[in-house]
Amino acid sequence: MKGVAVRESKLRESWQHNQLSTYEYLSASIDLAHDKSVIRFDRHKALLTRYPKWVPGFHSRPDTKLRNSIAEAYAMGRIGDSEYESLMAQISVLLDRWGDQRRILTKERFKLGYPR
Repeated sequence: MKGVAVRESKLRESWQHNQLSTYEYLSASIDLAHDKSVIRFDRHKALLTRYPKWVPGFHSRPDTKLRNSIAEAYAMGRIGDSEYESLMAQISVLLDRWGDQRRILTKERFKLGYPR
């Protein structure tokens, strides 16, 4: 997780110093969100599977903040229509991957007799 945090801070710093376009920054942020999601899922899978109640803090949806950032950048004119559509497609893929992880957890929980 530390490596992802370092990459994220370097990415943000590059964007703030205008070394990256807003589109490149948001696209790379989506990739980092996927990496974070995979790491958190692997780290907390056993806990999430065996805990009697669903704990969204350990496996939260990675797309909500990114969707807001993309919408804000689009509203301010920092990204164009085609870039907006491309980023929203990437977000959809990110959410699908998160949903796959959630389905794995649901199946495991069901095998242990916990509610879905």
